[in-house]
Amino acid sequence: MTASEVLALSPALERRLERLTLVSRRRLARDGQGERRSALRGSSLQFVDFRAYAPGDDLRQIDWSVYGRTDELFVRLYEAEQILTVHLLIDVSRSMEWGTPSKRRKALEIAGALSCVALGGYDRLQIGFLADRTVGLAGPFWGRPQRAAALAALANAPSARVTDFAAAIGSYLDRVQQPGLLILLSDLLSSTAEAGLRRLATARHEAVVIHLLAPDDLVPEPAEDVELVDCETGQVVDVSLDLATIARYRQRLAEWLDHLDRLCRERGARYLRLRSDDDLERTILGVMRTQGVLA
Repeated sequence: MTASEVLALSPALERRLERLTLVSRRRLARDGQGERRSALRGSSLQFVDFRAYAPGDDLRQIDWSVYGRTDELFVRLYEAEQILTVHLLIDVSRSMEWGTPSKRRKALEIAGALSCVALGGYDRLQIGFLADRTVGLAGPFWGRPQRAAALAALANAPSARVTDFAAAIGSYLDRVQQPGLLILLSDLLSSTAEAGLRRLATARHEAVVIHLLAPDDLVPEPAEDVELVDCETGQVVDVSLDLATIARYRQRLAEWLDHLDRLCRERGARYLRLRSDDDLERTILGVMRTQGVLA
């Protein structure tokens, strides 16, 4: 089984992803090879590749000979254009394995799709796996030829037990030098989640926080007497999940989610909340485009 199959990326979906681009509000870019707009276009530059035309592209860069063969619009990419560094950070702690389908599975599928978008647009891609610290790094990757390697790294993502979100974010930010678009995928179930988000917002990066929750995180099933076991610490709590308890839980959950949303937005980060049972294609091509993460 290929990495694309492991991450549920069909050939048809991969082709659709190639037509999208990651949106950077701050245009955090540097000189290099890539599709980001540059004033250095011209015939004296070294040709690199083609990509599909997007509204706003310079019409002078359309290759009409390719259009004549394919009946589709493509623009030429040159070596002196700018490149965006994309940092994909994925929570691989034990709590992410909870849910049906698991939050971990959905996070890796979304990361795989975003990797295809980044590499198809000749952005530079760096992947980090987080738990109580940065427990793994993959990349940097650049260009379509390295898509298989990036997907393989995601398909073989490490697993860890506990979460220290603030320490994990700090560990990653201390390692990387190049600012860029930083996309985090996590359930944020950590006592240091708020401290980690604040650290993220003070960095030089433009942040997108994708908050993943499972259906049972949002609406637990009623039960008389149950033992709740923390999957990371092993701590056990006896509770009665009657309707009144579930109602209080849902109220506290809504307050927590609103707080995280405000915390991110007040610090300039984009915040998206998704479910682990969301359809991948609807999520990528629907919610993320609506929220301005993809265009």
